[in-house]
Amino acid sequence: MGVGSRLDQDQATLAAVTSSPASASKRWPGASVWPSWDLLDSPEDPFSIEREARLHRQAAAVNEATCTWSGQLPPRNYKNPVYSCKVFLGGVPWDITEAGLINTFRVFGSLSVEWPGKDGKHPRCPPKGYVYLVFESEKSVRALLQACSQDLLSPDGLSEYYFKMSSRRMRCKEVQVIPWVLADSNFVRSPSQRLDPSKTVFVGALHGMLNAEALAAIMNDLFGGVVYAGIDTDKHKYPIGSGRVTFNNQRSYLKAVSAAFVEIKTTKFTKKVQIDPYLEDSMCQVCSAQPGPFFCRDQVCFKYFCRPASPPPTDAQPEEQRLQLERGSRCTRTCCSYRRKFFC
Repeated sequence: MGVGSRLDQDQATLAAVTSSPASASKRWPGASVWPSWDLLDSPEDPFSIEREARLHRQAAAVNEATCTWSGQLPPRNYKNPVYSCKVFLGGVPWDITEAGLINTFRVFGSLSVEWPGKDGKHPRCPPKGYVYLVFESEKSVRALLQACSQDLLSPDGLSEYYFKMSSRRMRCKEVQVIPWVLADSNFVRSPSQRLDPSKTVFVGALHGMLNAEALAAIMNDLFGGVVYAGIDTDKHKYPIGSGRVTFNNQRSYLKAVSAAFVEIKTTKFTKKVQIDPYLEDSMCQVCSAQPGPFFCRDQVCFKYFCRPASPPPTDAQPEEQRLQLERGSRCTRTCCSYRRKFFC
């Protein structure tokens, strides 16, 4: 398995990236896509620190990866798999309707359709190339898969399922059916190891082909010390595109947080994921009086901070008081990286 990573630099380089004043540009190449602090402090955007946090959560789409993993995903061997009642349907006909989907797939059992991007204002709007089918029974999913043609993806043992369906203007369109095996949601490398939330990271923007075992293998290759990986799922136990990884040592945890963005390359896909500290419900670690929804990811700090406790600023307030409210809480302004966009 080949692993290409710039994380294998000496510890001095790693420390410089995470604590120097210029670390924002080093960790997030192309940092110019972030708005300037002057813009964020404008009266039109009073809670600028919250905007910083929101932009950080969306940063994977615009920032370069700091390290790359490339290789083959672990093989999957299922004896008696149990599936989520929800399946992904990709490549659906452009003119398909919800009624058409239900008429096509109700032969396998009662179902409903989750149609991303569809709203009540545009009921006839075509899907964005995909929909989700939610069956009432797991047996219906099994029946659907048995009716599909399979394309075995060697050598990892993963099968791709295809089903032919028709719409008013398209005949025998082959669509891809992607189920989810419930056992793929969690992987424990060391059952006797206690899982420590303070050594856990959140991984976002995951590809749908990544299960918990594959995520654990990738993170262990890059940072070492992985004891657990989990894929976050919805109420139907279907993946929502994020996960968690727990390490058994602080060094591996800090390396993962410092990486921030990792590119994953396999024979089937290339995907950039984002790594953040796994945030707990915590009080502000400066005042100890208010909830701390903001977390500074700089290793010099690594603390939770509260938001402004006062009501939103108004034009009637003195200029100095209004600016104080706009720029965050007193506790947040004591953070080592308050002006350097490190907030999650």
